[in-house]
Amino acid sequence: METVFLKEITPAEKIIATVECPASKSYTNRALLIAALAKGVSTLSNPLFSDDTKYMRLALEQFGISVKQENCAFIVSGTGGHIQCPRNEISIGLAGTTMRFLTTFAALSPGTTQLTGEKRML
Repeated sequence: METVFLKEITPAEKIIATVECPASKSYTNRALLIAALAKGVSTLSNPLFSDDTKYMRLALEQFGISVKQENCAFIVSGTGGHIQCPRNEISIGLAGTTMRFLTTFAALSPGTTQLTGEKRML
């Protein structure tokens, strides 16, 4: 069978942009994950502060990612895709979007990640 390339995708060198989107826990958690995987520092202005985004921030810190909350923003120090294996289990409470996103994100770590939450989440 012959391999056919449909489109070649070249990684961007550096992106400097301002992206505005509505405040939502889903968008905020996605932005936190993208910032965590990016190189350099990202500022997420006016994110939604909720239980889901709090648990995501705490989880990312356990993967070795610096996420600071300053005024109405998150300041995320990205790792360029290199994340640490958490030393402890990560509790996500009742944060469903956090659980769904972290299952994929955890697969990038070099070891085993244990996610826990409230009984109805498991």
